[in-house]
Amino acid sequence: MNILKKLLGEDPNLNFIPKHFTRLPFSKTHGATEFKEILNWKVVEDIIDTKKSVLRIVQDGKVIKDYVDIGSKEAREHHQKGHTLLVRYAEKSSPMFNAIAQDFARSFHSDVDIQLYCTPEGHNAFGWHYDVEEVFIIQVQGSKAYTIRPNTVHPNPLVSSIPRDLGYENEKTPIEINVTLDEGDWLYIPSGWWHVAKTQKESMHISIGIMPSSAIDMVQYLPNYLAQKTFWRTRMPIHMTFKDFDEEISFYQDAMGKLGKNLAEEMSSKEFLESYLLWKKRLHQ
Repeated sequence: MNILKKLLGEDPNLNFIPKHFTRLPFSKTHGATEFKEILNWKVVEDIIDTKKSVLRIVQDGKVIKDYVDIGSKEAREHHQKGHTLLVRYAEKSSPMFNAIAQDFARSFHSDVDIQLYCTPEGHNAFGWHYDVEEVFIIQVQGSKAYTIRPNTVHPNPLVSSIPRDLGYENEKTPIEINVTLDEGDWLYIPSGWWHVAKTQKESMHISIGIMPSSAIDMVQYLPNYLAQKTFWRTRMPIHMTFKDFDEEISFYQDAMGKLGKNLAEEMSSKEFLESYLLWKKRLHQ
């Protein structure tokens, strides 16, 4: 957690990890001062022209062009029209951003996506929304005002669970957090929290998205683990002829009861937990 330690100015395990990560927003004024020089127009243009990352063009909540294949000159023309240039997967085009992504990946044993935002004054990229990722925002140039709210409509979102309509109009929580980021400031927004940002002064910021680990990850790991167990290789007699459908259902109810009991025993066993945790950590060494 070398980079996060620099941003915090202390060991992340002292306060940030137990009190904020996946739980509550956190911001630090001047905490990212040494990162101000790593992003500028030349860096953005070089990444766009490399064509290894993804360019999206958005304005005030509307996607103008998505996954667009244009050069940096044309991209700058869009920016001059009030459009935000959003470069996704910047780590694929830049050794510097790749190093940052790898540091966070090793620290949190998770996939990391670095996005770059170049937003004209008086505009915003998106309206009210939430992200699946845990998001760290480093303000490099300009100023942005963020409004953040808890999500009681669809908390703890997964990529597979996000509805087409996020339903912000259904959010009733009275809690609202306001944070203004100036150059050298940074902000952490937990996954699932509503937020919107308004650019006060032409802005560039780095967004580091960390895919959180969730309970469903364990379920996804289970098939390969259970396949090594003789009990879970037991054949299910779908081919058998039962007296009637009720008898067949009764058979499977009994079988599922036995499987469910064994599943609880397996998932709480030291063997399974060691196997899962070592697998998860090896993915992002």
